[in-house]
Amino acid sequence: MNLRKVFGENSAAVCASGWVSRISRTKNRRSPITSTASTVASTDAGSLAGRSNFPSPNRSKATLCLHPPPTPMKKLSSNFLRLATAGLLLATAVRAQSPAPAAAPAVAPAAAPAKVAVPFHEAFGKIKLGEVVPDFVVQTIAGQPAKFSDFAAGKVTVFGLWGAATGAQPQITAQWEKLSKKYAEAGVTFLGIGGYGSREEFDQWRTKLAAPISFPLAFDPLGKYPAAAKTRAEMSPEELKVEVARSRAHWAKSISQQISGVTAPYPTTIVVDAERKLVGWTSGSAPTYHTALGNLLLRAGVKLAPEDMPERVYTREESKIAATPKPPAARTEKIAVGAVAPDFTTIDLAGKPVKLSDFRGKVVVLDFWATWCGPCIASMPHTNEVATHYKDQGVVVWGSCTSDTRAAFEKWVKANQEKYSGFIFSHDPAERTPASVSQKLYGVTGIPQQFVIDRDGKIAALVNGYLPGEVLLDAALAKAGIKVDPAILAKAAVDQQKRDALK
Repeated sequence: MNLRKVFGENSAAVCASGWVSRISRTKNRRSPITSTASTVASTDAGSLAGRSNFPSPNRSKATLCLHPPPTPMKKLSSNFLRLATAGLLLATAVRAQSPAPAAAPAVAPAAAPAKVAVPFHEAFGKIKLGEVVPDFVVQTIAGQPAKFSDFAAGKVTVFGLWGAATGAQPQITAQWEKLSKKYAEAGVTFLGIGGYGSREEFDQWRTKLAAPISFPLAFDPLGKYPAAAKTRAEMSPEELKVEVARSRAHWAKSISQQISGVTAPYPTTIVVDAERKLVGWTSGSAPTYHTALGNLLLRAGVKLAPEDMPERVYTREESKIAATPKPPAARTEKIAVGAVAPDFTTIDLAGKPVKLSDFRGKVVVLDFWATWCGPCIASMPHTNEVATHYKDQGVVVWGSCTSDTRAAFEKWVKANQEKYSGFIFSHDPAERTPASVSQKLYGVTGIPQQFVIDRDGKIAALVNGYLPGEVLLDAALAKAGIKVDPAILAKAAVDQQKRDALK
């Protein structure tokens, strides 16, 4: 088969849009309850379900037994006893005349191997290192179906899962272009696959490319997710449940889901050996991309020229250690409804302390947020309206900035405090550490997280995350004795049903 004819020659330049995840661009696939982790975790492609897991083997403890069992002393012959006694005396005499052996040098116990940040991964969802990647069908530039197994047969294959409308970054395609020409005779081939979008978007991307490339391109025939007649905000809970099921069924047919059972971010680069067995994968276009791809090609058996060698070659042991998940850190259980809200103090913009117990006798909306948290900021207009509307009933809204720097807090509040005048803003000096109030005292794992605290200082209700148009906070205040319009309570009930439909 002439693969150039099947997949087509391509002239291309790639948009410099930066790393974009499919989820962030395909809004109707994203979970609407956009609660963000309250601690700033370093993000890598392994935060996907495809991270390898290397559990420690179970080693049973056993008593050491002699085998075979020793012969009973009474059965030993007298001759054997005499020989044994003579040997013991001789050995004693030799030891008495011999100089004492030199003391063995003290040897420090070997240190545990250090965990390093390896820029690639050995397992991709359900496909583990060394397993054959399932076959799938792509659409060629000419619009014809083609099997991946035909393309990859007998070759080390590097294939990319890209956005149909965005492709891959220039540094990726430039490296692919160079390597595809240089190592073609060594049995290495490259294939870029556009997906998560329409064929029209894919063709438009190709026609706008300026730098010529010669390696094949193809398209994920699943295409773009067909939009529903209504937005999710307009749907009833029953309609939303149907829409979620439709969305999941659609994306389950994507190439990423077919081969791994997970939805990969894009761009993702996957390397298989000449037997189509998984060597590893990496995502994005970080400065370590060259190192990641170089290591994967070496592991696939490709002999790289000195100028193409990665800056660092990682060992199998380093990969194994890097892929082993850390033991889960001890976490405080999220404080439950009915519990007494723990008292604490944080610092406001003027440097003065703000203490929870200062608000005793009022109904407090304790809102944990951060300047870097998009959903937190999106929820603030409604929360500010709540503060203004229920102020006369003794409601106080306290925005406690968590997992954030003091500088970021001050900059944001100075720019926005007039807009959100219903808030009392303060900052947790523990910043991005497990000692923060939100984590240590309240067990918060995602923000925005709002606790409604009644006049007696007890937790009356919780609101986690935010969707535009929701009035769940109003309904939560009703549980603390605040009078809320029945129509708003009815809408809150529908809002909750929609959330339940998304689970």
